[in-house]
Amino acid sequence: MNLSDLQYLMHQLGPATPEITTIIQESIDCWMVEFDEGVSLQLAWDERFHRVRMECAIGQPDESAREAIYASLLNANLQLTGIADIKLALSDNDEEVMLIGEYDIGDASLTALRKQLAEFLDAAGKFSLWVAGLLTPESVAQRSAMTGMHPASA
Repeated sequence: MNLSDLQYLMHQLGPATPEITTIIQESIDCWMVEFDEGVSLQLAWDERFHRVRMECAIGQPDESAREAIYASLLNANLQLTGIADIKLALSDNDEEVMLIGEYDIGDASLTALRKQLAEFLDAAGKFSLWVAGLLTPESVAQRSAMTGMHPASA
């Protein structure tokens, strides 16, 4: 897959996916994708590694739990290493927790891109429960590994 393949798929993605309400091209290699349930994610092409990068804000921890949540980001990332192509980070202003996924879409098909989007959004939903204090990051990482998230690429 290359950038022109992704650009072509992005033109097809909106009409082929009823849950998508808007796709805004922010630059030649970056799009904001908005879904009907109010979720949005940024999808971009990483030219260095020839991969698709997805980013989504998954919540802002409660003030009283912020330090514990931030500390557990490191632990969750450690547990996900080698298991899934996702990681957790803080937004630029250190208030939002971000889920970041980097994927090799492979066959450059619309079906493959839609499948990867669905898996990423599923992971975002699980990790948002952690940020809200309803699950531990360890249980989310284990659930993600057991429920078919793509193994990390070598």
